[in-house]
Amino acid sequence: MTFETDRLILKTSDTDMTEQVLKYYSDNKAFFAKYEPSRDDSYFTYEYQNALLRQEHSNIEKQTGAYYYYYLKIDPDHVIGSISFSRIRREPYLSTIFGYNIDERFQGQGYCTEACRAAIADVLEKTHIHRIESRVLTDNDRSIRVLERLGFFEEGFEKRSILIGGEFRDHLRYAYLNEEY
Repeated sequence: MTFETDRLILKTSDTDMTEQVLKYYSDNKAFFAKYEPSRDDSYFTYEYQNALLRQEHSNIEKQTGAYYYYYLKIDPDHVIGSISFSRIRREPYLSTIFGYNIDERFQGQGYCTEACRAAIADVLEKTHIHRIESRVLTDNDRSIRVLERLGFFEEGFEKRSILIGGEFRDHLRYAYLNEEY
């Protein structure tokens, strides 16, 4: 599925985008290593990314996950960011875990917020979930601002909660409530 915002094109996972997704993650490997769990070298291969996109597509069909890759309308062949909704759970929870990233070169221009806002609306329309949760490193000010612009609120502090760069790092827990549920 493909849809657009004012400046972006969002596409759900499809193996046709394997080369673009591989290039995106490979180009941002060092940048993402500061914020995300460690990836071994196999992650940065065509085979791994193709298998991951197949799994993501399967999760979309089962409504247990939703995954979006976004592009600039003026450059529709290059991924500039990704968004994930993992562990979509049905009643009684009606919740999901939300994650996102953006190419380092495109930070600070509102693209991530624009893409996330559109993806959240799409997921809420399709899954009718009540709660979206996200975790963010305590020192990742840009990501915190994205969450707050999207209407997320801080719920708590998680001490040494996620292994990043070989050490467990502190995170803030944010949530968004679907008031239309």
